[in-house]
Amino acid sequence: MIYGLSIIVIYVLIGILITTFFGATALNELSTSWIANLLFFVIFVFFAFSFFGFYEITLPSSWSNRSDAMADRGGLIGIFFMAFTLAIVSFSCTGPILGTLLVGSLSGGAMQLTSGFAGFGLSLALPFALFAVFPHWLKSLPKSGGWLDTVKKFLAFIELALALKFLSNADLVMHWGILKREVFIGLWIIIAILLTLYLFGVIRL
Repeated sequence: MIYGLSIIVIYVLIGILITTFFGATALNELSTSWIANLLFFVIFVFFAFSFFGFYEITLPSSWSNRSDAMADRGGLIGIFFMAFTLAIVSFSCTGPILGTLLVGSLSGGAMQLTSGFAGFGLSLALPFALFAVFPHWLKSLPKSGGWLDTVKKFLAFIELALALKFLSNADLVMHWGILKREVFIGLWIIIAILLTLYLFGVIRL
């Protein structure tokens, strides 16, 4: 239970640190800036290609090694750093999701951002806490395999669709006219068709 709570605390602290560093007003201004929206577009495309499997987004291995060494201390501090090690090691999978959550929460201010990170921490911690309390449930857990890769590819298509939203925001602010309403909707339809074809196995990635 302490391990699960530590995971939640870690992600809440990340949310608080981000809002403290930037400030609620700055976050709102950032969400309406054309430069920020263009940057978010690039970041989302970067996340999408990560989920497609072209590369993995990882934090420096020295971070996880140091955190793992602290976990060997035992006690409450050791349990906390076990949770911290999980947060670092799982970043290649959680990073794009956290990035999406971060960008999506900017317009809502500090409370929405911190609540979002708390919710993410809770969803990540809950399975670990439940399987620790009820270890026999592990037998019914589905084996990892191709279905997990399908989930990542599914999220990659969603990331691409969200990336277009931020490019559209920047286009509307600067009046470039490169992503008009018809083009925007057309691109979303194409992404939806490609996703459907992928899920039915017509195209392979």
